[in-house]
Amino acid sequence: MRLRSRVLIGALTCVSLAAAGSALASACNNLFGSRCWIDLSTGVHMSYFELGSPGGETLILLHTDTTSAVEWAWTVNEILRRDPQLHVLALDQRGAGASELPHTPTCWSTPNLCIGEAERAADLLAFMDAKKIAKATLVGHAWGAGPVRNVALHHPARVVRLILTGTGLRAADERAVSKPAPSPTRATPWASMEPLGWRRMLEAKGVSWPQGALHMRPIDIDADAVRNLVRNWDISVIASPEVVETIAAQSAAEWLAGWGTLDATPMPSEGPEHMERLAVPTLVLWGSEDFYLTRASQERLIAVLRQASQMHQGMYFYWKQYGVRPPPRSGDKHQADDIGHNLSWEAPTQLAADIVSFVRSGAPTPDRYRSDAPSAIRRILVEPGRATIVSSRPF
Repeated sequence: MRLRSRVLIGALTCVSLAAAGSALASACNNLFGSRCWIDLSTGVHMSYFELGSPGGETLILLHTDTTSAVEWAWTVNEILRRDPQLHVLALDQRGAGASELPHTPTCWSTPNLCIGEAERAADLLAFMDAKKIAKATLVGHAWGAGPVRNVALHHPARVVRLILTGTGLRAADERAVSKPAPSPTRATPWASMEPLGWRRMLEAKGVSWPQGALHMRPIDIDADAVRNLVRNWDISVIASPEVVETIAAQSAAEWLAGWGTLDATPMPSEGPEHMERLAVPTLVLWGSEDFYLTRASQERLIAVLRQASQMHQGMYFYWKQYGVRPPPRSGDKHQADDIGHNLSWEAPTQLAADIVSFVRSGAPTPDRYRSDAPSAIRRILVEPGRATIVSSRPF
């Protein structure tokens, strides 16, 4: 059964799709250009970009949810400007970008059962096998941090080092093993989408919500989807308008089945993360105005990483903070004034500097990055040697 055909749109950038199986690496060496394709043993027809030197050290990048590999464009360009000998692969995870979900009845009717961390980790390993990549540095942002962390935990021989952004360690009572079905007194999984107004738009046309929207794209529902997403979903006052609108254009073209918010079926529990078992060098980067991850989540993560460094020879970690100010007390992202959850959007040049530094020297740069608010909120200041860093190594 064919799940769907995907058509992507763009706002400031137009991402064209190569014919399935026909593109070579040289055809997908620009994240604003054509994608390459590969069939994986997990049943995913995966799209990806491949840049830099094929003979160089390999970095594989996984994006966050409701976006695609294109979110890495500005970071990757800066990575390769700093070190053109690196070999960089940015993947569209299953159900995102141009990568479809496997063509199965389960993925069609209950997509949340197909986009869990374990499934996406299996895709990552299958991609490495198909591309004959023995081991690589894995980089994951938020939703993309799950599968790269999973591979590092369960297949450390395939991982040179691990770089995580937009991630933390929740308290034990925050890790729900399973979620009950939505009830009138309990927030539904799609409650966060209410500001977008799509439910009202579809129900006015007689389309049931949420099931009727599951296999639609935002642009199918809302002619002004890109602008709506900029204002109500892909919100960042720190990132440049060009970046935010490009990300929003990607989100507008994403099939909602891959968002994880419209299917009421709970995703399979991943259980305890057991980060203390990490045995590879790890860099964690966190923005002080992260609306999703508190500083307490970072303290828990640091404690577990320290434990891992004591248990495994050769494992060490660095944790580095971006920004200096906490989120506004109002909780309104429009009032943010420093670097937050999406480092690849808000500080891509600085993120690239830390990635390259960690790959080449084993440590991030010692520089502090923060917004020049209130005078120039989108200008990122670099303050040499003033970064807040925690490490298992002397520095």
